[in-house]
This record gives sequence, structure tokens and C-alpha cells, in this order.
Amino acid sequence: MSKITFKITPFVKHKIERALGKSGDYETGGILIGKKIEDKSFELIDISISDEDNKFSISTFIRGIKKSDRLLRKHFKLKSGYYIGEWHSHPKYSLIPSPQDVATMFGIIEDNNYGVSFAILLITKLNDNHLDYQGYFFHKSLNRIIVLEKSPAPKTQYNKLGR
Repeated sequence: MSKITFKITPFVKHKIERALGKSGDYETGGILIGKKIEDKSFELIDISISDEDNKFSISTFIRGIKKSDRLLRKHFKLKSGYYIGEWHSHPKYSLIPSPQDVATMFGIIEDNNYGVSFAILLITKLNDNHLDYQGYFFHKSLNRIIVLEKSPAPKTQYNKLGR
């Protein structure tokens, strides 16, 4: 499979940086809302920050569902984007998915309740107060993970919906 790219809007970048600053040495995360912008290219336009259930530590994160559900419903109603995957931080570790991360993502694409054939995993951290991240692509028809290539963020200004 040829390269797959993704872009993070300035709105999403800012939301992630704020969440990482707030969570400090603890993992945080949520869902990714995005859209396909061209063949094999995706744009991340919004994220949830699942901090309502307090299921996180220095090395683990379990996403809550309340904020994620609200965000999904908002974008579904506006037809502005759709569920495209998950994100979480590795504040003290590398941007490489853990075995649990990999199992979770393959579980999502195999779970009919999600209704997806692919999902993106975005792993983030702050390095000297600057966002560092790496994306990974999981697909039902692939038995491997594809490391996504970063595309420059568009120069367009985005409103609070990421559009």
C-alpha cells in the first residue's frame, strides 16, 4: 500500500496541546473526528478530551464515553466529519504504540458496533512545550499497521468546529 497522509488542523493542534498541558505526566486522550480530503489523505478536524471518568495514570488511559458521544452527535448532525479513530498521549514514553494500543485498535475495527473498516491512532506528547505526534493506520484487510505521513496543516483559519 502506498503512503497515507494526514493533516491536523490548527484547532485540533491547539486542543491537544491544552489537554497535554493540563494532564501533565498522566496519559489523556479521546476520539478523532476527521474526513477524507483526497485519496489516501485525511484531515483531523476535532477531538474529544475524555477526562470525565478519571481513568488514567502515567502509563495507561481508558477513554470515557460521555464527551466522545456528544462530539460524535454534533458532527453527525452538522455533517462536518465522522469518527476516524482514537488519540492519546505517551507523556513519558515514545510515540510508538504499546501492545495494548495495538490490541485496542484492532479490536475497534473488528467490533461491529463501531461500524468502521479502518481507524487512525494518534499518539501525542509535549516536547519542550511543542506538540509531537505520530499517526498509525489500522485496516480490517491489513495484517500490519501503516505509519502515517504528516502533511503540513492547511493555512486556512478554522472556527471552533474545526471547519
